[in-house]
Amino acid sequence: MIEVKHLRLIAASERTGTLSQAAKELHLTQSALSHQLRQLEEELGIALFRRQHNQLHFTAAGKAFREKAEQILGEFSLLETEMETLRIAQQDLYVHGYSAAEAQRLQDQAQSVTDFIHWDSHWPSGERVLEVGCGVGAQTEIIARQNPNTQFVSIDISEASLQMAKERIATQGLQNVNFAVADAEQLDFPANRFDHVFVCFVLEHLPNPAIVLQELKRILKPQGTITVVEGDHGSTFFHPDNAAARAAVQAQVTLQQKGGGDANIGRRLYPLLHKQGFGQIQVSPRQVYVDDSKPKLVDGFIRNTFTAMIQGIAEDAIAEQIIDGTTMKRGIEALLNTAAGGGRLAIPFSRRQLTRFRSVQARLVLPSPP
Repeated sequence: MIEVKHLRLIAASERTGTLSQAAKELHLTQSALSHQLRQLEEELGIALFRRQHNQLHFTAAGKAFREKAEQILGEFSLLETEMETLRIAQQDLYVHGYSAAEAQRLQDQAQSVTDFIHWDSHWPSGERVLEVGCGVGAQTEIIARQNPNTQFVSIDISEASLQMAKERIATQGLQNVNFAVADAEQLDFPANRFDHVFVCFVLEHLPNPAIVLQELKRILKPQGTITVVEGDHGSTFFHPDNAAARAAVQAQVTLQQKGGGDANIGRRLYPLLHKQGFGQIQVSPRQVYVDDSKPKLVDGFIRNTFTAMIQGIAEDAIAEQIIDGTTMKRGIEALLNTAAGGGRLAIPFSRRQLTRFRSVQARLVLPSPP
């Protein structure tokens, strides 16, 4: 009697407050939406709404239905994400950020490194920006909020991740982002479509980043620009120094390499971009450095971002015999110890921006000497 589409109707009506906006969000006509809502009420035998001048006001029954719908949709979204994880695993693809825990880690990462990476993520009003590999929308929220008059198209290969991103952006009330499922190696956009392309922590997970860069150059306008942000995990350093911690970090680098990625791609962004024909490449090294003077980053970055990433790959790295379980356990404990009093951790990122044929900028965070 009650279907998932009904739950989504109620959720969209709650978010938007009007029939017209809810219909637009769900890609329905307003009459089709009204018809489905009437059908639902007839099936239930109880009124869920009062309608006044296109505004929807929940009845007591409607509020109860809405609250339960939100819970069920949340569980349904998690189920979709887990099934997508299994599908990707079966196809032996290396794709980042599909589990619920990993989605949360990516959100923590985005928030913790905002000041390091996004202080200059600003584009002129009215420009069209393509965000590649938006995942669960962690970076999307930041750049969309910083550029309210810029129009974004955010793409990802995973429908499950995009659904999470859509919900995240809708919850924040941001209206300058459109989402689309797309493979960055074969985009449906016409040539010279976008003023700017934003790529953040994506190339490191791709077996053929050069192919993607060529495709992105194709859809850029002749004087368009592209920003590439990547890391260099192998250049991480920490105090107290610990051999097991270094082995755990290297296990993540090796595992990613075996999956077709490159966790150290930040150190080779310049030659990679230059070889694809981009010009005036500007590298901006940006290091995330954390010690006791930065208590928010101790939790946000050391515990919830970097160490959480190592914990997330531990089981796979051990199964692949890249590292033994005892060393991994000790390494994770040592990384967490850098969050204790007197510890410190630093990891490099790189930001680079460039024009399609004339200029390029990229951001790379390199480690400072200990």
